[in-house]
Amino acid sequence: MAIKLNVGMIKNINISKIKSSPLFANIVSLGLVQLANYVIPILIIPFVVRALGVEFFGKASYAQNIISYLTIIINYGFEYSATQDVAIHRNNKQELKTIFWTVIRFKCILLVVSFLALGVLFFAFQKVHEDPHLYIYAALVNIGFVMFPTWFFQGMEKMKNMALFNFAIKALGAILVILLVSVPTDYRNYVLILSLSYVVVGIISFFYVLKKYDLRNVEKNKELSQRVIRKGFPIFLNNVFISFYAVIGITVIGIYLNDYYVGIYSGAYKIIQAVIMLTTMPVSFALFPVMSRKFNESKIEGWQFFKKSLMITFAVSLAICFTVFVCSPFVVKIFLGSKFDAAIETLRLMSVIPSLVLTATILTVQGLYALQLQKYAPWVGFFAGLSGLCFNVLCIPLWGINAAVFAWIVAQLIEIVIVGFIILKYKKRYIVCSI
Repeated sequence: MAIKLNVGMIKNINISKIKSSPLFANIVSLGLVQLANYVIPILIIPFVVRALGVEFFGKASYAQNIISYLTIIINYGFEYSATQDVAIHRNNKQELKTIFWTVIRFKCILLVVSFLALGVLFFAFQKVHEDPHLYIYAALVNIGFVMFPTWFFQGMEKMKNMALFNFAIKALGAILVILLVSVPTDYRNYVLILSLSYVVVGIISFFYVLKKYDLRNVEKNKELSQRVIRKGFPIFLNNVFISFYAVIGITVIGIYLNDYYVGIYSGAYKIIQAVIMLTTMPVSFALFPVMSRKFNESKIEGWQFFKKSLMITFAVSLAICFTVFVCSPFVVKIFLGSKFDAAIETLRLMSVIPSLVLTATILTVQGLYALQLQKYAPWVGFFAGLSGLCFNVLCIPLWGINAAVFAWIVAQLIEIVIVGFIILKYKKRYIVCSI
């Protein structure tokens, strides 16, 4: 899909107006949340890798990788579907209560399912069987994902206070890691502390929401509850398939190669994930409720806002990718240390991924989801995820860890092409005809 940059439009942007807008405040607040969730763990990596070494860091990272599949189950599709529901119904107290409790209850059910799945893995997967405590510690993080209603704050466009609190708790967790993780055998403590920081944030934020927005009493609305769950299902399927883009690489590396290679790849992966989460996710999450409302009010105005957002974010993402490529040796040396020199090439190959992820996210989330075309999302995820999985399984034994990077890139490109085609087809059929 061709993107034409309107330089005059960018020059005429009122910077002071942008800074004072609720959207800018939400992007900054969500950036702070992502900073706490992903960048703080990166900042403590220099201490962690020097204490644990490459192999034990690989063990810890592999456990977190396996548990990330269970996290996908727990999050379902609510980070977008429930956010959209809250944004649309936030002025209706009873419907807001129904949406909130529907999501929380369903997530609790999925949490039980996730622990049952972990029990199955204990008997079916050797790595889990060999170190069950490590995987249980890693799985505790999902309690935090159940309790912390990020989707609710995104829909209400009120993230500032929770972002600050989230940052404070995660910073405390980072300090505890630095103090308590000092030798390789502390790798379990490292994972446990990070998980417990999520749990603490989740529990406190949950009760804060109940009191702040008076959500404690609600009459059952079976029809709305079923609609909320059904709406999230296509997004959930898409998330399952899309997870193969990134996390399956570490999984397959752990099957074919040893913990050293898992550690090298994980080091580069954590850095690029921090870049993605700090730049892509805040923009996407903050734009989504606004985009949903605009498309709901007017398809034409929504399309104009969509094009402008895509244009600006794509230009910014290219600058981010160039910076990552140039600074890779310095970043690896500072954050990972000399033992991770092999990760420099991997990180440079990954430098293009933030731009691809941001473009794919804008097209999928701000395009398909905002237009409520999420029924196509599972098919997009299936084809892209399947290609990534096949590439990983076939090529990692031959080319090593860098094959996982190429698989990720290929999958993202497939998603961009397919979603771009769907959106252009929708525009031609419905939006242009209404002008």
